[in-house]
Amino acid sequence: MVSPMVSVVDDDDNVRESLAALLGSLQLDVQCYACPREFLNTYSPERPGCIVLDLRMPQLTGLEVIQELSRRRYHAPVIMISGHGDIPAAVSAMKAGAVDFLEKPYRGTALLEAVRRALEIDANNRKSHANRDTLLARFRALNEEERSVLALTAEGKPDKAIAMKLDLSLRTIQLRRASVMQKMQARSRAELIRLAHLIEQMLSQNSG
Repeated sequence: MVSPMVSVVDDDDNVRESLAALLGSLQLDVQCYACPREFLNTYSPERPGCIVLDLRMPQLTGLEVIQELSRRRYHAPVIMISGHGDIPAAVSAMKAGAVDFLEKPYRGTALLEAVRRALEIDANNRKSHANRDTLLARFRALNEEERSVLALTAEGKPDKAIAMKLDLSLRTIQLRRASVMQKMQARSRAELIRLAHLIEQMLSQNSG
């Protein structure tokens, strides 16, 4: 299992060194960047973890870094830190996608707690995405005939109505629905309908 990485992006040498020491005390893997562009050029979303990001930097602001991550559809949790933090900056950071905002000077315990929460968020997000990918893979394993049965089942139609709609025998529909339930790993018709609606939402989001 790959251990999580905490990426620290701050142009202040002292801040980077203190954060690396603080996070290293918890045996966390830490990668520090003085330059936000270097971070963006090397960051990989494949590895679990979170990002500790300074708000005010000369090349790119922390908000601009978050916006670029969002444009690339990278969703690692971000903890924004700033020596000039105020309410508008905090609100902007949270709206841009930060999960926490700390104003310098912050307590080490507060930073560690924010990192703990961010890593937990990342782990839950990755689990959710894995479940989503698994469900879509099961759906894509259905053939066109099975997808037709699934769609009509999701509308709440009984097998007899589906048979009439598709001009097929009741036995054929029952066999196809059994195959759909097996491939989708649904234990009941109700669960199959719930999964069908989830898939519909996922496909709608992907096309949006």
